[in-house]
Amino acid sequence: MLSLKENVYETLKNGKPDAFVNEWEPFPQVWDPVFFFMNPVAPGQTAVNPLGTTLYWGENEPGAMPIVNEKTKVCPDVTRWREYVKAPDLDAIPFDWTQVQADAEKIRAQDKFVMVWNVTGVFESLHFLMGFEDTLANLLEEPEAMHELIAYITEFKKTQIRLIIDNLHPDVIMFHDDWGSKYNLFMRPTVWREFFKQPYKEIYGLMKKHGIITMHHADCYCQPIAPDMVEVGIDIWEGILPSNDIQQIKKDTGYKLTLMGGIDASIVDTPDWTEDVVRAEVARACRDYSEGGCFIPCLTYGGEGSIHPGVNDIIMDEIRKQNKIYFK
Repeated sequence: MLSLKENVYETLKNGKPDAFVNEWEPFPQVWDPVFFFMNPVAPGQTAVNPLGTTLYWGENEPGAMPIVNEKTKVCPDVTRWREYVKAPDLDAIPFDWTQVQADAEKIRAQDKFVMVWNVTGVFESLHFLMGFEDTLANLLEEPEAMHELIAYITEFKKTQIRLIIDNLHPDVIMFHDDWGSKYNLFMRPTVWREFFKQPYKEIYGLMKKHGIITMHHADCYCQPIAPDMVEVGIDIWEGILPSNDIQQIKKDTGYKLTLMGGIDASIVDTPDWTEDVVRAEVARACRDYSEGGCFIPCLTYGGEGSIHPGVNDIIMDEIRKQNKIYFK
């Protein structure tokens, strides 16, 4: 019987796993000090992060969201972005890594992967600074300035990653950047390639240089750029929605991209959820997406657990039952 880590490696190389990787079971998350520095907000709070973005986290909401309006907008004119966007010098900040290093050692003692969560990717950083509409319009109207700002953000993100690698040596880094809605990309694939493909080659190239498993969270429709995701160095596309043709994506990417998700949260994680509905959706996902491997059944959120208590416990239990069908 394979260990949890061995089973992940077999899944990633499309080898011979002996079970589905069960959601986040092999990937305990640790929280690094750079994360808290860049996201200084808790439930029920409003705060301003070091880049100037106003963040709000509602009491009963699953996470923080940027509040960008005419009053809070950090970058009202992208052609003058240097006047508005001032990234902090992370190398000059005396972060305390003691606790997270101890947490990581406990995980390694369990023979599991140490995973770090890096939120607010390059595209999301743009609309945190200037708003969603301005971001999309500026890609078309002010391409030169946007290329410059993207390069600046990319270097800042690479500094974050370097600090994490130097101080923690994680096995997995999960990077968040949603590039689409449920059924479409936010931009044409050609536009995504023009502005974001090279920055992500640099970001994921830095991780791969240090032997890190690269996990990209995008709970949206990204099917047209799935082959590009392989080319920039992504190992796992986490959060893949069923609105993508998951089996076709495996073929389009030459079975080189592991797809983590496929369980429709809008069906299972609801206030009136029932065990029968949850188990049926998990069974459907395993049935529809198991052929050809490269699949990890999981809720499509960018982290462990469900919004409604009890749902994720049923999901994990049903995945264990499905193992008996697909891994005899």
